[in-house]
Amino acid sequence: MAGIVLLCFCSVLLGAAPVLGGTEYRLGGPDGNPWQAILAGESVYQAFAADGQVERQVSVGIAPFGAGADTLIDFSGTSIQPRLIDPSVNIAQADVEAGRATIPLPYIPGSRVLNNNSCWSWGNMQPSIKLMLDGDPTTAAFRTFVQRVGAPPGVGYGWSNSVIFDFGTGVPINRIRFYPRLSRREDRPLIETMRPPTPAVETFGEDSFLDNFLAWYEIRTGDNSIVFANDSCNANDYGSGGARNRNVVATSKRRTVLGDLTWVRNGDPRLTVLKTTRENLDPVVDLRFPIRSVRWLTLRAFPLRDYEIAEFEIYGDGYVQEATYLTPILDFGQAVTWGKIRWEGEVPAGTRIEIRTRTGHTPDPLLYFAPNINDDLIPITRAQYDAIDIAVQLLPIYDADHWSFWSSPYEFAAGQRNPNQSASAWEDGILLLSPGPSRYIQIAIKLFADFHVAPHIDQLTLQLSEILSAQALVGEIWPIEVASFEPTPFTYVVLPTLSDDNAGFDRLEILTHVQAHAVREVRIDGQPVDLEQFVPHLLDDRLIVSFPPLTGSADSFKQVEVDFDVPVLRFGTEFSGWVFSSTDPDQIRQRIDPGNATFRFAGDLLAVNTPVGGDLLVDVRVPEVFTPNGDGINETLTIAYKLREVTADRPVQVRIYDLAGRLVAHLPVFKARSGVFIQEWHGRDGQDALVQPGTYIYELTLDSEEQYTQRGVFAVAY
Repeated sequence: MAGIVLLCFCSVLLGAAPVLGGTEYRLGGPDGNPWQAILAGESVYQAFAADGQVERQVSVGIAPFGAGADTLIDFSGTSIQPRLIDPSVNIAQADVEAGRATIPLPYIPGSRVLNNNSCWSWGNMQPSIKLMLDGDPTTAAFRTFVQRVGAPPGVGYGWSNSVIFDFGTGVPINRIRFYPRLSRREDRPLIETMRPPTPAVETFGEDSFLDNFLAWYEIRTGDNSIVFANDSCNANDYGSGGARNRNVVATSKRRTVLGDLTWVRNGDPRLTVLKTTRENLDPVVDLRFPIRSVRWLTLRAFPLRDYEIAEFEIYGDGYVQEATYLTPILDFGQAVTWGKIRWEGEVPAGTRIEIRTRTGHTPDPLLYFAPNINDDLIPITRAQYDAIDIAVQLLPIYDADHWSFWSSPYEFAAGQRNPNQSASAWEDGILLLSPGPSRYIQIAIKLFADFHVAPHIDQLTLQLSEILSAQALVGEIWPIEVASFEPTPFTYVVLPTLSDDNAGFDRLEILTHVQAHAVREVRIDGQPVDLEQFVPHLLDDRLIVSFPPLTGSADSFKQVEVDFDVPVLRFGTEFSGWVFSSTDPDQIRQRIDPGNATFRFAGDLLAVNTPVGGDLLVDVRVPEVFTPNGDGINETLTIAYKLREVTADRPVQVRIYDLAGRLVAHLPVFKARSGVFIQEWHGRDGQDALVQPGTYIYELTLDSEEQYTQRGVFAVAY
């Protein structure tokens, strides 16, 4: 079966014994940089001697832009995992020393309390609201109601805006409790019947304000998928007469960094009603509900009479469903070549971890612009950008010329540390997807938990080299379009720029995605390489060719050309390439960038296009007859096929029927993506007995968004 193959080139390809040593950057674990220290910019990478001892440590800086962050990460020991919410802790407990703009909730870092009219009345409202979040049941947020003269009872004037809890991300919540000021003497029986955590009776006051309980209210919630503006203070849209529309964030004639976002409204339809009532008769409201992931929670009281809330409490239980750890932009001080990446951790069923990387050559991955007096956009510095009012800042542009985009998530199982192998040999792990050499790198880790179980990552390690194989490497492939899915002859050209302090290289690795049929010729600066002396290696998803070493400025601009045959099964397949030296103990490969490597071809690309459309299951080949008679010849039925344009693992099933339509055999379900595959049947039924001679039907099925099935007949003979 085709698949990703992780290679240790010294021991597998060259027959040499593994060599210890190398250079590594470690996050977490007992011997790595502490996860939290990295966020503060304190970390080093280590160079190891051949005996495995640390030879030297080099400080890793952080760029002034792209600060690191953690969202609800639990830094337990030397690992990271999603935060576990303690069901006995009121997560709405406020910081009573908070400023006027917002009220922080310390138990959930980054969470806050506002209202939906903060620019106009928060300064007067906040001291009162704080009283219902201060943990003191003798103080209360009190609201009055003024009956309008001549109106029916309950029609008048009172504060009707919502109090908004923003937890910053989804938090598992299953309980809300609130109550007025109670008397430790008169209301003692009521206090003692409150479910845990039960407030101590001694913490209540002497007087009872039981009749001031909240009888009319509405609570709404929303998860992390709902996006609001930062708060209503961002609005600067004025209507007729100078009245501000406090719910709309203004935009200029160009889109601003705020976008067209709105703040939370009373009864906001984007939020789900958890509880609404105008018939509450319980002075102590204790709402219990199934755990839900909540970022936004709003409390709105209907002003039909005076009311108060002494304490408003929110409780959760379980792991937050999504936690994020983002390193700062790490500065290695010089361009380095990235090798493999690996990690140690655990992903229980129902959870997952997504790890991404990006690399760059500048300290800031963004470009900034502003209009001049002629309204032409001109580039500006980050300092100039920060000095512009946020309401009219233009969206920065990603600096794609100097920074890679975030990689696709690494396959966690493929990068998992193998404890049965020597760590220093780096036979485990996977190639870093982000291009190098580069001076800067940033790593993002997202941990997705079930409410009751969470993944964790103990250590993440980057393999790197301080010495470049070449100053620059550009490559291209020809042709860049194919007309069929049959094996196609390709020429791959690499043009290196070498200096005397580069390590040089004598190996070229090309990712072919499926096994190449043949390497026909390798040329260095137009001269053929003896393939009997330098034998190519054809692996399941790549090929590796060797040649005399290219080193120093004398070998600069010598073209390396490889002619090979391989089918292309996905539109836009990229034939990524790397070079490395067989004498490098770390076997670190330097990536080849697409570019003009030869004037003979006009593509300047490493990607190849295929015909668009058509079946995903193609080129099915099954022999007409096979003979499972034990003579060692033609013993198995080989079902060969190709999958194309299958970008995620999909199940493939093979069933064998007799001519009456009865199921004879069902091969184990195989999951695969684009590639060339062979499955075998040994002529035995479900009871492991050889089938009778005769004609049978095979059915090959790919379950994708649509189902693709091919059938045919074959014969069994003895």
